[in-house]
Amino acid sequence: MTEETKDGENEPVEPQKTGNEIKFNPGMTSVAINLLALAFYTIIFKFVDGGIIFDAFVIFFHVIFCIGMAIGKRSWMWFLSAVLVLAIGFSTCVMIGNSIGLR
Repeated sequence: MTEETKDGENEPVEPQKTGNEIKFNPGMTSVAINLLALAFYTIIFKFVDGGIIFDAFVIFFHVIFCIGMAIGKRSWMWFLSAVLVLAIGFSTCVMIGNSIGLR
């Protein structure tokens, strides 16, 4: 958008900022996708007989994959994904194990 001045010249007009804009960090998409994948396969394996073992293996490989992507892309967001998948995945395995009587 431009606005005409008294001299007849056009000057660009900046949009007014209200202060309510949400700043989007594109690196957080990888974190969100990894957490959604973790939630998806954890729910699937909860209903499978012996699924806690499969869930533990998938979480292990998911963490290794995220660490590999962090090294390959040199991105801290992938490393954050690995840490979150490990922490949340371990705690859900413990919770599922306690709910089915594994001790």
